[in-house]
Amino acid sequence: MLSQSEISQPILLWVDIIVKLTPSIITLMVGSIGTYIAYNQYRTAKDKLRLDLFEKRLAAYEKLQEYFMLVRQCARVDDRSIQILGEARYKSIFLFGDDITKHIDEVLDKALKIRELDLKLKDSHSLPIGEERKRVAEELGAVLIWNIDQQMSSPERYAKYLQFHVNQN
Repeated sequence: MLSQSEISQPILLWVDIIVKLTPSIITLMVGSIGTYIAYNQYRTAKDKLRLDLFEKRLAAYEKLQEYFMLVRQCARVDDRSIQILGEARYKSIFLFGDDITKHIDEVLDKALKIRELDLKLKDSHSLPIGEERKRVAEELGAVLIWNIDQQMSSPERYAKYLQFHVNQN
């Protein structure tokens, strides 16, 4: 039969090992919890940044759509619509790629063309009825149709910039 001292020695050895390892185990647990919290904060910050960028891009896109709707309703470009288009361009410069900036510049060029053609037809020195007036009216119609086509293709053009996915992990 084993004596009490022979039984207590292995127990004391295990107690000694546990006492020595406890600070390391606690440190490992606290470090793991800290790492988990830091990772979740990183993901939250990343998602917040993505949301902020999405909201700014959406606002710029909505300005462009506001311009298209105004021109579509009035069939002309006035100071207000030029201002709205200018805001869309200003808001877009640093939020989108060159493709969108170039597109908005093209829309702006066409807006100025619409305005020029409209003035030729409607100002006090407008063109008299005849071939030249007919040509200008047809050109104006073509540019207005181009404008509508651009509005219709906008969702597809902007889709890659207006996707918002939150990490689910």
